[in-house]
Amino acid sequence: MPDVVLVHSARSPEDTIFGAELAALAARHRSLRVVLRHSGVTGRLDPGTVDAAVPDRAARTVYACGPAGLLDAVEEAWDGVRAERFTPPARAAEGTGGTVDLGGADVEVEPGQSLLEAGEAAGRLMPSGCRMGICFGCVLPLREGRVRDLRTGEAHGEPGDLVQTCINSACGPARIDLP
Repeated sequence: MPDVVLVHSARSPEDTIFGAELAALAARHRSLRVVLRHSGVTGRLDPGTVDAAVPDRAARTVYACGPAGLLDAVEEAWDGVRAERFTPPARAAEGTGGTVDLGGADVEVEPGQSLLEAGEAAGRLMPSGCRMGICFGCVLPLREGRVRDLRTGEAHGEPGDLVQTCINSACGPARIDLP
């Protein structure tokens, strides 16, 4: 195993996910060093605290996962960070908005609002999953009109296309079937 340093932050020792397992792995593998931090005691993790814990960080490949504020900070501070986010990406386009017939009910979709958000706000039972365009649990058939991808700004869609409602907004009037 190559030399690996894992910096793990949790609010307290009791909140440390897989703390015992990480300690056991580090004990078995001399090339693994686990640095546990507890934000309730030492404050939140930031680029400076990681640099202090891993002095040769600049020579390493950095993988980061965590809250958006931490990921934004490390991506701004360091080059080449490989980050995994558990929130939707920033919206590249605000969409046009419009009235969408969602399963027989007219729903106003504001510019930049996803079809999923608008449907739920209007009391429609909308299928969903990850809410960020990965799982395809929110796909519904487009019957009329077009939609706008909130990540890219691209207007798209033909009747019969399956639309991911969590990452698309209205692009004028449209009709989408609900189960």
